[in-house]
Amino acid sequence: MRIIAAGVVALLFAASIIEYDIPTARSAPHGIVAAPNGVIWFAEIGSNRLGRFDPRIERFKEWTIPTNASRPHGIAWGGGRLYITEQAVGKVAVFDPRSETFTEYDVPTPGSGPGMIVEGPDSAIWFTEQRSNKIGRLDPKTGQITEFPVPTPAANLAGIVASRAENAIYFAELEANQLGRLDIATGRIEEFPTPTAGSGVRQLAIDRTGGIWMTYYRAGKVARFDPSTRTFREHDTPGGAQSAPFAIGVDTAGHVWFSQFAINLNDLVELDPASGQMTSVRIPSSPALVRQLTVDGRNTVWYANNAQGRIGRVVP
Repeated sequence: MRIIAAGVVALLFAASIIEYDIPTARSAPHGIVAAPNGVIWFAEIGSNRLGRFDPRIERFKEWTIPTNASRPHGIAWGGGRLYITEQAVGKVAVFDPRSETFTEYDVPTPGSGPGMIVEGPDSAIWFTEQRSNKIGRLDPKTGQITEFPVPTPAANLAGIVASRAENAIYFAELEANQLGRLDIATGRIEEFPTPTAGSGVRQLAIDRTGGIWMTYYRAGKVARFDPSTRTFREHDTPGGAQSAPFAIGVDTAGHVWFSQFAINLNDLVELDPASGQMTSVRIPSSPALVRQLTVDGRNTVWYANNAQGRIGRVVP
């Protein structure tokens, strides 16, 4: 079933949103990623499944994660396969779309709580360990997982992105209010406190010039970190200090998209970094609680509607 709602006209243009009901009840999609062929994949944290949606024919398909009650959290595409973190059981699952089979790998640290995940410039799979305060690296060829402890204790690691230009991994430290950087060649970790105290850095995205974008979940801001100057530039969200910005992504035009998690807002916001102008697009079903979004090869923004068991896309 698809649901369409008109967007809110703001500053630049009006947009609309189309949502699609996931077949399994209480699926609670969390992570979402667009594959190179335009197919949308998502992790169903509520129903312990991996989901697939083909936009061309508007059809879903789902697979059950082998380990029961694994709480699939983050999802990434890499080398033609899907990588899913199993937060409740400390595993990373690999799914081959051709054979439709899973392989699971145990994270060495017990109770690690693997969260967000990304393919690195070294073709390895990198992920945050929320409960053990480490960054994990999975070698897809051997299945070996290597862990890197984060210097700040109890940082509560959240989002993660890869920088090919720097051969580095950036990660969010929610409780420490910092942005972390791991040099892949040396394993060295650096941490950068945000200018705003108590920011609650949550999710990350990278733009085409290598800038690192992030949401300040507890301060109602989004920010860009410039790796060349090691400085932050912050933007207040339209919903204010209590807007709870969460998911974030960058489209091919360089515009930044983020969700405002607050129930009274329940929207996606587009930011033009050049002008600073923002456009709010209301999500039709409420609350949506969007925790992650993705941009496909046609520059369409997709999101996981965690609370309503749907995925959605923005239509200009």
